[in-house]
Amino acid sequence: MTDEHSILTPLERIGASRRRFLALAGAGTGAATLAACAGGGTSAGGSGGSDGGVTGGGEVSEENPLGVDGSQSVEAVIFDGGYGDEYAKSAGEQYSAQYPDAEVTVTSTVNIQPDLQPRFAGGNPPDLFDNSGAQKLAIDGLVSQLAPLDDLLAAPMVDAEGTVEENLLPGVKSPGMLGGKFLGMNYVYTVFCLWYSAKEFEEKGWSFPTTWDELMTLGEAVKAEGRHLFSWGGANASNYYQEMALSMAAKLGGPEVLKKIDRLEEGAFDQDAVVQAYDAMAEAVKAGFFEPGGEGIKHTDAQTAWVQGKSVMYPSGSWIENEQADVTPEGYRMTGAPLPALSSSDAMPLSAIHGTAAEQYFVPSGGVNPAGGAEFLRIMLSKEQGAKFAELTKAPSVVKDTIPEDGFGSSALSSVNTMITDAGEDTFTFNFSDWYGLGSQSITNWTSFLRGDIDAATLRAQEQAMIDAVREDDAVTKFQVEG
Repeated sequence: MTDEHSILTPLERIGASRRRFLALAGAGTGAATLAACAGGGTSAGGSGGSDGGVTGGGEVSEENPLGVDGSQSVEAVIFDGGYGDEYAKSAGEQYSAQYPDAEVTVTSTVNIQPDLQPRFAGGNPPDLFDNSGAQKLAIDGLVSQLAPLDDLLAAPMVDAEGTVEENLLPGVKSPGMLGGKFLGMNYVYTVFCLWYSAKEFEEKGWSFPTTWDELMTLGEAVKAEGRHLFSWGGANASNYYQEMALSMAAKLGGPEVLKKIDRLEEGAFDQDAVVQAYDAMAEAVKAGFFEPGGEGIKHTDAQTAWVQGKSVMYPSGSWIENEQADVTPEGYRMTGAPLPALSSSDAMPLSAIHGTAAEQYFVPSGGVNPAGGAEFLRIMLSKEQGAKFAELTKAPSVVKDTIPEDGFGSSALSSVNTMITDAGEDTFTFNFSDWYGLGSQSITNWTSFLRGDIDAATLRAQEQAMIDAVREDDAVTKFQVEG
């Protein structure tokens, strides 16, 4: 299927978050350009500006906090990927109802960069665009043409108490920060976890493991059936298990474990929590819990093997239900759960998750109607439209409390919603792989590891060498790590 994640590299998939924005700058001069451009001015043609926010010249009121001129047209360009464009069209219909004199245009494309780059160059960008997909825009040369969205965050919700920012899930704002300004509004919330068939677990009387020891015990039971605990796609996505290991390390030692890696610190992969997590993965490899032959297949083939019963678990993001919809057996009841604890004294609770925001929207300051573009976003960020998005895509938006307990009939979405609720503020993420283009090296290293060619200590040494090389390369601009 044409899920956005299926046309991105595994590196981008694992980092569907802040990395959607920053990885485009890449290492080196692109990142420097991003920082240098962050203070640019206002392009001709729009009421917003990179210094002045997005509030327009219309009358500001509780109903119209962004000063939208209700007679002005508004144009939104949407990436037509795995999430489709129906959710944006729904927001467009609501905008039309709210401002009946405005002409509202919602167009969709898979070619964001080829379609929009000439428009930026010509000084006629859209009022709002969704920068996603394999051909998304490199933002490094456009930062001075993007309007900051602080006015949007401070605006009241369309249909709920409080401001827009007060109704967002934890950590949503940070992916859009650049040079001290909030420029990008991420709309989709991604949760990384372990996935399984609730139907199978129920039929066999299995409980989902909450500790690593329980996971290993389950692995032995699965092995006795002639199957495997995990499938894996070494051709392009063995680093899904890197995500699993680092997430367990974060739960064991706290989020600072990952921040030290993002900071490229010496000895970051020698932290005790990382050592324990990688040793645990080595234990599973040695026990034969990984399906043989993974080095020669892609992630979608591994996931197909999983849903067809050759294995019982798979680590991935919350896009996986849509990605595997065409091959998942009826009644499978795909369900996600937090990673098990490595010890009885983990720094973070069992409910802690790797959660982050993705699908980034920008308001060009040089559009005809930046205030209208921001208002379109405010409507998208309403409870009504957040729920509509989840219902249409079976994925959560960044808006709190918009998914019913049954997940609109999706066991996967219901479980993701439960994890988000249970985690609360106990979320974490990491960025080093995408920031510095280390995905392909990670895949090579993890493929060798999962195949049994190298041990955990060698794997950690290889990963430390990757970040050491970046740290010691003066030509590479280093990203700042929050906290």
